[in-house]
Amino acid sequence: MKSTLAALCLSVALSNAVLAATPEPAPDYAALKARLQGGDPKVDYLALRMAHAESGDYRPNSPDSLVRRKAVQDAIEARRFDEAAALLEKWLAADFLNPFAHLGAIRAYRELGKDELSAFHNAVVDGLFASICGPDEGQSENRPCRVLSIDEQHFFLVMNGFMVNGEYGTTCSEARPCQVYEVTKQNTNEAFTLYFDISRPLAFQEARRKVATDAAAAQKP
Repeated sequence: MKSTLAALCLSVALSNAVLAATPEPAPDYAALKARLQGGDPKVDYLALRMAHAESGDYRPNSPDSLVRRKAVQDAIEARRFDEAAALLEKWLAADFLNPFAHLGAIRAYRELGKDELSAFHNAVVDGLFASICGPDEGQSENRPCRVLSIDEQHFFLVMNGFMVNGEYGTTCSEARPCQVYEVTKQNTNEAFTLYFDISRPLAFQEARRKVATDAAAAQKP
């Protein structure tokens, strides 16, 4: 009996060791994105964003973003909400995780009486915001907030009501490139220093630059 029990314990221990040694599968970006696009805002936004950065959809810091943002803002300020909604649908089709697109959608759909859609985009905004910087992140170079684009940086600053007093680049722990903002909370005048890990958008830009350089070199006689 003792030998049987010992063998069973050994078998369980070996099984646990194998499970512990087996890496968890990477988040399925396509599945998470499909859930969100299907109207389910209850996804792991950090996993979704990080998987997005590893996908072929990742195109950070596109000049189109600022153009789209201004067009939506102009339409909303002019109370042309149908036009704003149409612009937002195109924007979200091109860049579904852009936080400013979802912010605009909250207002546009609310004004159009589409409360369910407005509530959905509000939930997405909350999820994206919470995933950018955890409660113990952003206030030191050891735990910078992880961002995928300039839009995410600006979105986080706007949502917190921060006024930017200055910004500069530095190197955070583990040799990560960081953007640092000196900010003041507008309603309390509290001053903060915020650290953003920008390694992912910089890596994308560097890879893109290398492709362009290699292509140019290949064309030379």
